[in-house]
Amino acid sequence: MNALINELKKDHEQLLEILQQTQNLGLVTDAGRKKLLEGKKLLSDHLIKEDTKLYPQLAKSGSAITANEFASEMKGLTGTILDFINRLETSKNDMEYAKELGRIISTLKMRIRREEIQLYPLYEKLTA
Repeated sequence: MNALINELKKDHEQLLEILQQTQNLGLVTDAGRKKLLEGKKLLSDHLIKEDTKLYPQLAKSGSAITANEFASEMKGLTGTILDFINRLETSKNDMEYAKELGRIISTLKMRIRREEIQLYPLYEKLTA
């Protein structure tokens, strides 16, 4: 497996684990809030890797349309996630906010599945 792809998949595992821990700890606890902020840092680092290494290489290898579609979709999802995290201090931390975390986790799982089934194998094929 390609080193970059391996690293990105590890990021996915860690991110989902952090979000699950956040959900288990609860958003009203200091530990849960700290865990969510840890997830924000990991997500940011992961996106930098995709934006600087994955998508440009795909574009250079003839898959610019696919790279652009995935990058564009991820920008929208990232905006939703960051908005959620940035409201952590000002939200009511009520049941609706907790449900929103559940929806984000579900959406992120679907996105990760698509990346790992469609995008990463394409990257590995084009860079082999």
